[in-house]
Amino acid sequence: MRQTLSMVQSNSVTQRDDYDTFISYSRRNKEFVSGLCEALIEANLKIWVDWNDIPPAEDWRQEIYRGIEASNNFVFIISSHSIASKVCAEELSHAIEHGKRLIPIVREDVGYDHVHPELGRINWLFFREGDDFEGGLEKLISAINTDMSYVRQQTHLLVRARQWEKAQRNKSYLLQGSELRKAEQWLAEAQDKQSKNVETCHGTSLHREYINTSRRVEREREDAEMRLRRLTPQQVKNRQALLNKVRKFWVEGVLEKSLHDQVLIELGLEEHPDAVVSSWSMEVETAGAAKKTLPQGTKVVAIFDQLGAGRTLLILGEPGSGKTTTLLELTCDLLYRAEQGLDYRIPVVLNLSSWAAKQQTIADWIVEQLNSQYQVPQSIGQEWVKQQELLLLLDGLDEVKWEQQDSCVAALNDFQQNYAPEMVVCSRIQDYSALSNRLNLESAIYLKSLTPEQVSNYLDSINADLTGLRTLMETDTALQELARSPLMLNIMVIAYEGVAVADLPKTEVVEERRKQLFDAYIERMFHRRTRFKVEQRYSEEQTKHWLTWLAQRLVEQSQTVFFIEGMQPTWLQGKEKRRLYRIGSFVIAWLITELIFGLITGLSVGLSVGLITGLITGLITVWGKPEIETVDTLNWSWKREKNWLNLGWILSLIILLISGLISGLISGLIFWLFGKMKGANLAIKAIPNQGIYRTARNAGIMGYTFGLINGLIFRPIFRPIFGLSVGLILNVSVGLMFGLIAATFGGGKACIRHLTLRLILYRNGYIPWNYAHFLDYASNRIFLQKVGGGYIFIHRLLLEHFAQRSLETVGRR
Repeated sequence: MRQTLSMVQSNSVTQRDDYDTFISYSRRNKEFVSGLCEALIEANLKIWVDWNDIPPAEDWRQEIYRGIEASNNFVFIISSHSIASKVCAEELSHAIEHGKRLIPIVREDVGYDHVHPELGRINWLFFREGDDFEGGLEKLISAINTDMSYVRQQTHLLVRARQWEKAQRNKSYLLQGSELRKAEQWLAEAQDKQSKNVETCHGTSLHREYINTSRRVEREREDAEMRLRRLTPQQVKNRQALLNKVRKFWVEGVLEKSLHDQVLIELGLEEHPDAVVSSWSMEVETAGAAKKTLPQGTKVVAIFDQLGAGRTLLILGEPGSGKTTTLLELTCDLLYRAEQGLDYRIPVVLNLSSWAAKQQTIADWIVEQLNSQYQVPQSIGQEWVKQQELLLLLDGLDEVKWEQQDSCVAALNDFQQNYAPEMVVCSRIQDYSALSNRLNLESAIYLKSLTPEQVSNYLDSINADLTGLRTLMETDTALQELARSPLMLNIMVIAYEGVAVADLPKTEVVEERRKQLFDAYIERMFHRRTRFKVEQRYSEEQTKHWLTWLAQRLVEQSQTVFFIEGMQPTWLQGKEKRRLYRIGSFVIAWLITELIFGLITGLSVGLSVGLITGLITGLITVWGKPEIETVDTLNWSWKREKNWLNLGWILSLIILLISGLISGLISGLIFWLFGKMKGANLAIKAIPNQGIYRTARNAGIMGYTFGLINGLIFRPIFRPIFGLSVGLILNVSVGLMFGLIAATFGGGKACIRHLTLRLILYRNGYIPWNYAHFLDYASNRIFLQKVGGGYIFIHRLLLEHFAQRSLETVGRR
């Protein structure tokens, strides 16, 4: 029969969470302790005592420890048996560690040199055979009740601190308001008593850490509230818009979908102090620092919170170990705090791979990424960076081109020194270890590989035929090594489900086994059942070919998220194709202009005015840099004000000579205002290729508006001079000419360039004609993952696998 603990108390005692005293004793003294407890209960005291021997189970011992922590005093029965008891010694050590007030009771003379030093320095109460029991009891009750308010506060704070510690230092367990002020007063009193060697309970390091952390977080919360109150309604709207986009894109679009229908594996974490150089110990040699394994179940947000103000963290791991997932779980926790107003900083996820394109300062790169990915105006982005209002979550340091990774680390260190932001960086440990520089971050964690026990538990949780996989894994060292990665373990389950061991390929080379696994995964995905009916419009060869080309371009361009509208002429291989791109853009612009003129004004006017206008729109389309810049929205930019103002005045003078003062001034002003409009790239799209659709819409708006206004301007001029019929034709022609030119400037150029690029890529067999439909198909086959209007490979390792394949020619479709 299981033995139980007895928490003895009088029915007249008000129910409390704490106890007046814990009694530690040897079972040989049980009869005496029983009588002592009865006397204390009659005195209306709440007692914690164990009437039975303690079983060896660890959870039972933890129950004893919780009883000590919840008791205001610790009574130790001194006898030859108790001082020889290992269990009693452990109870005493736990009480001393947690600052409990000790009350030694002598039941049997043993001598001061045989007891713990902490007991030896305290006045003893004597309850030996022949001693005055009633007199001793009176002294004991007096000792228990002495300074009770102070002692109970010590117990209360200790219990709260332990709960906070067990909850991985969750901020919701911290003290606030008047409760925090009361705790700080108690801590000051405890420090004063300790300095005067008063025999009572004292504050422990846990007390101090708990109270000081509560004060720091309280200040941060007050600071956040103050900052948020000072925001204007528009600033609040901007902040909320970015929070919504980060949640929609990364949490809902990536994290939640990546975990859907998966068995969650609780990853082990390990501290790596040698991976970073702390700003306050730059000269300390940390290469030989010991690694500290963290408790099972530790969350990254708990580690991040412990770092305090100016938190910076590096997340390291093997390929497929869950670095991005861990980063996004942290993002989810930080987003909640920001949305609740508990932190003024805005968590924002960016991928460092794009830094390599221009190698800017990190501050400039962040502003550019905020603009291109989240549609944040540059002025707002610059202010957020300057005021340290962003909490940067930077993934993919290892995805930066190898020859530029050291430069990226140097740029991050420079940014950290100049701006002191809160920041988290992710990287593969092999790539990071090979760098000559180290990040000047506060701490680092390493995502440990799965243990054989975790692998076995995962396989047990899968309701599938994995007999062949289990059998092969017993002897295949390459498979055992790969199974330590959560990603590869999941790939194994999908690829080898229901496959007999005789049919599984054999190899002892890890890289060859990884290649076999991905090949098997790809083949399995073509034939898997899906929740939704997927139309088989593309052959396996076509799908592999197009995904291979896409993966190679993404690696080449250092990109992670792919948007159809993000394709650029740099994706074309060879000078001939790039030359064809320029010529094709000119010809298509000219043909479209001729077609529109011919349909609206007729053949004769279309061949004359349309020819001239087509040459103008064609030249505008190919003029300048070949990059495709979408115009998702029309807003104001004063950056090029002088240039466009000068062009506006030139146009005014030309029209002035033709149509008079008012028409000239109006046309010049319109052209100047139009020139100040620019587009802001929006990476978080609702549908594929939405950037081009919006660009085409904006081009139409600008063309219609500018053409209509110019038509109205020239109408009173042409009609009196040329008559009603000819004047109308000229009026329409001029309005159409200016409208098409405006449309070309207002986004038509980007649409024509995009169309030309798509035609060349399609003609060369690199993409299908309906690219969005194909990418959706690849997502349904779990090669890609759809995030908003963009696409990412389900994992970087799969992208690299496709990128390493040879690009073979297949038929177009």
